[in-house]
Amino acid sequence: MATSGRRRDLAVLRLAGATVPQVLRLVVAEAVAAVGVGAVLGGVGAAVNLLVVWCALTLLGVTSAVVVPWAMLGLVVAAAALLAAGSAVLPALSALRTRPVELAGSRE
Repeated sequence: MATSGRRRDLAVLRLAGATVPQVLRLVVAEAVAAVGVGAVLGGVGAAVNLLVVWCALTLLGVTSAVVVPWAMLGLVVAAAALLAAGSAVLPALSALRTRPVELAGSRE
């Protein structure tokens, strides 16, 4: 994500010719991708957990349907993506206010 430690990376993008909106879109895409990967990995972990619980209940002779609240999960992932995008854009905007040459440590 775009933090103060990535100022130099953002400066290199700017020196390479990327516009500020292009850099911000890249930062947002990176943040949303991180949330997506986290959601998929969390979903896999939850699915394995539900499978183990279902198998244990079956061994005990208890039959129960597994109900997954898909709407709430989607809402939580969307909220996390929005929060991550906003949290990534604000430091990037702050870093992009400085001239790229100064951020990269180059001298004129």
